[in-house]
Amino acid sequence: MNTKPIIISGSGLSALMVARMVRNCLHDETPILFVEQDSKIGGQFRSFDYGEHGLFDYGMHIYYESCLPEIDTLFTDIFPGSDWNILEGNRKDIAGLFVNGRLQVDTPYIDLRDANEDLRKKCIGELLLHIQKIVEGSKMNPKTSQTSAYDVTFEQFGEFITDELLVPIFKKLYQRHPAQLDEIATHLTTINRIALFDPKMSLELMRSDAMRARICYPDQLNLPPLRTNTQRGFYPKTYGMVHVINRFQQILEKQNTKFLTSSKIVSLELEGKKIRSVKIDSAEHGQMEVEIDRLYWTAGLPPLAKLMEIDMGDRQSDRNNKDIYYVNFLFETKPEMGELYYFYCFDPGFRTFRVTNFANYCPQSVRQRGNPLCVEMWMQEGDPNDLDKIVEMTRNELVRFGVVPDTNRVVFAKAEKVAAGGFPLPSLNNINFLETARDRIKIREVSNLEIFGVYSAKNTFFIKDILTDAYHKILQ
Repeated sequence: MNTKPIIISGSGLSALMVARMVRNCLHDETPILFVEQDSKIGGQFRSFDYGEHGLFDYGMHIYYESCLPEIDTLFTDIFPGSDWNILEGNRKDIAGLFVNGRLQVDTPYIDLRDANEDLRKKCIGELLLHIQKIVEGSKMNPKTSQTSAYDVTFEQFGEFITDELLVPIFKKLYQRHPAQLDEIATHLTTINRIALFDPKMSLELMRSDAMRARICYPDQLNLPPLRTNTQRGFYPKTYGMVHVINRFQQILEKQNTKFLTSSKIVSLELEGKKIRSVKIDSAEHGQMEVEIDRLYWTAGLPPLAKLMEIDMGDRQSDRNNKDIYYVNFLFETKPEMGELYYFYCFDPGFRTFRVTNFANYCPQSVRQRGNPLCVEMWMQEGDPNDLDKIVEMTRNELVRFGVVPDTNRVVFAKAEKVAAGGFPLPSLNNINFLETARDRIKIREVSNLEIFGVYSAKNTFFIKDILTDAYHKILQ
């Protein structure tokens, strides 16, 4: 048996699933050593633990199936089926939107049915003329070497809807014009369809593929069976994604796997096209050199490029232009969000990005402690950085949304700043930087190195795509 370990750098969900793939798909018993920079494993799938006030996830996290059973069972089989809240059909993902001064609960897309009649008619006319040009084969917005969010929305809706409705939303979220943002920015929120018609008319128009790609059915809980897959969502009945992470750790530790936290890989030693060993700085063990079998990297492309001494000086990256906070509340009475799991805020003048009502997809989260709610706040320059003031600002926004009346007593509240500002700004520069780093790493052709995670392959961003990419790489 091989005694040199597989090193997995990082310990988020994708890293834990990679380890499960090694054990269950390859039936490989090589020792595995996780190297995690943080003091706890799990990445964004951990939970804050506030003692008597209970657990809070890092915002909204539900496992949505990849629709490949070979992958999904590695996640769902960690608990018996009766231990999961299974979200399916029209209840798989109940999302809303605060836009134009109103909280939409019927659809997560911009709903123009009650908008100014002249604006609605203009949008309908412009959209139909735009689709006519597409059907006739007319050339749309000229493509560049890297597709921007503006390119995508222009091709989707045409100039009028893009400029009048969508550009202000991108500016609110990212403080950038969408021409400066990568196309991935169009997938991070519900911005790729609009609601223009009532249900009966929408169904009639959605017979056209071109219309179906651009308009939404405006009543998500009563959507007819139009879905092309049977994807489901999974969340543990014992509230807190940390229970999933802990179960992964228990299973893997019984399978010759160890976890080294508060540690990082500081150098690689190569022999030709193969990594012979890695040097690790560990808070518990000091500096140690480990001869390895393989290195599976899930901890981001820029740190790996730096370790491999890859020159990225010819590529520009943009600093994150906002501080992000999770603001966690316990309210005495239930928030007024209908059946929504979460909603986005598109209106200017707010710092809220997303509000998550845990109880609507995990009823067990309430119990005796109160009603838990998480608000992700995307702050701007000049905003307060005092945590108590951020909590106060957040509660005021919840009142303005109509989610929490002034009379709803706060049992507990705490703001948590996200380390390093969260995921980088999805600008053209930053995505180009990541893709270039990935390509230059691959050019080195290191035989026992494999990369997983965000942009480890083209258009690999969401967990479903990351795990599908990982599965195919592991099996090669």
